[in-house]
Amino acid sequence: MLKFFLKNKYALILIFFFGISFAMHYKVFNVDIRGIHTWRQSQTMWNIRNFYRHDANILNPRVSHFNGGKDNIYRYEFPIMQWSIAMLEKVFGERISVVRISIFIIGLISVIFFYLLLQVLGLNKLAAFGGTILFQFSPVFYYYNINPIPDNLALMGGVMYLYFIFIYIKNKKLSYLIWASIAILISTFAKLPFLMFSIISIVYFIKSIFIRKKISRELFAFALIQFIFLLPAFLWYAWVMPGWTGNPILTGIFKNSIPFNKIIEIISYHIRVMFPFILLNPSSWLFLVFSIIFYKKWQEYKNYAIYIIALIIITFLYFILEFNAIGTVHDYYMMPFLPWLYILVSIGIDFLIKINWKIAKAIIYILIFISPFFAYSLDKDNWSIEKSYFNQDVFKYKKQLKNAVPQNEQCIILNDKSYYVFSYQIDKMGHIFNNDYLPIGWIDDMVKNFGIKYMYSDSRKIDTSAAFQPYIDSLILQAGSVKVFKLKSKLYK
Repeated sequence: MLKFFLKNKYALILIFFFGISFAMHYKVFNVDIRGIHTWRQSQTMWNIRNFYRHDANILNPRVSHFNGGKDNIYRYEFPIMQWSIAMLEKVFGERISVVRISIFIIGLISVIFFYLLLQVLGLNKLAAFGGTILFQFSPVFYYYNINPIPDNLALMGGVMYLYFIFIYIKNKKLSYLIWASIAILISTFAKLPFLMFSIISIVYFIKSIFIRKKISRELFAFALIQFIFLLPAFLWYAWVMPGWTGNPILTGIFKNSIPFNKIIEIISYHIRVMFPFILLNPSSWLFLVFSIIFYKKWQEYKNYAIYIIALIIITFLYFILEFNAIGTVHDYYMMPFLPWLYILVSIGIDFLIKINWKIAKAIIYILIFISPFFAYSLDKDNWSIEKSYFNQDVFKYKKQLKNAVPQNEQCIILNDKSYYVFSYQIDKMGHIFNNDYLPIGWIDDMVKNFGIKYMYSDSRKIDTSAAFQPYIDSLILQAGSVKVFKLKSKLYK
């Protein structure tokens, strides 16, 4: 692979753009979690933090709350990314920069394999280069490229799978099939919906049966190998999914129906904002239009067109199924759309080159080289405290709040609807509540039976109520709207 990059001028320029991306993210590498989707990032960080500090068993991902007297093990996606980063922290230290750089490297691997994928699909070298740069500076990819969510690893595995499975289809070499199977396992382990990428294998299997009129030994082995590799992921999700009570991912559109006007609002948002400004970089619009206009020329890619179409169909079926969960909020749920979107963008560049206009290459180069500026302008505020959509005082006074209570003390924490953000910022685990709801009897239970000695609160409804006052030993700290109380250990003589 190194020789490939050294011999290819576009690959060398691609490395230059890696440096641009690193420089553009540089100021954020040492910034702790904040900004858009702090909720999901904090959940991931609690997994990493607990693997590093308490329990390195990859089967026991832990979070921050012990509500209901239960332990804090919460099995969701298989925490392969979280565990791996925690092990790196054991070598390099528990620092946010270790996490962010790890995620950035995962992103670089995605970009490299996307470039290789476009080469396998037979695109012009300039088209492959341009499509890859635009993929790298897709606003959603650019933002999450240093943010700890497992979707990053899932996307990396998905892109690797596409590369290896297409090159297998091309030359039928067993080693590529094995690598494809490993890649789709990683992708599915990291985030279950990315299993949808395996539609390529399914279409290839069905297509081969129609051509050969039978299931050959080779075709049977093709299916069996991938099933065997995916079996650990199937077993994991079969084990943990029964515990996902109330998770909208499981029920999709079949539960929690939404009003018709809300449906229109969500569809409108995706047309006006999600696709043009979050998934797509404005530099890519022209190329996507060319790809759509000249769709009849797809016959040049007839060996792969059916697979790309299948990928488009499966992602839209996924979008329909998870319509409620995605809504107008979960942009990272849309990452499965990125590979085929930027394959089409790359095909559009290829078509533009073949038109052979004198100005064509100039247009291509200009749009490619300004794509980082679009990504920056669209995402520059997304790491701000304001975009965290949480009590800003928790972020502003995090150090004082963290130091107000001994490190390993479990605490009562409210309000935190996410169950992760508040506790992550103050670096405390315990019992977490929201919506100004905490029955006094529960405080009594936590103090007497779980030895809780401290409470963090931004709820004046709770901490100023007459019923709560007998539990207060002292007010340790007030930081903005957040108060820290020491609770009485003995309420009765």
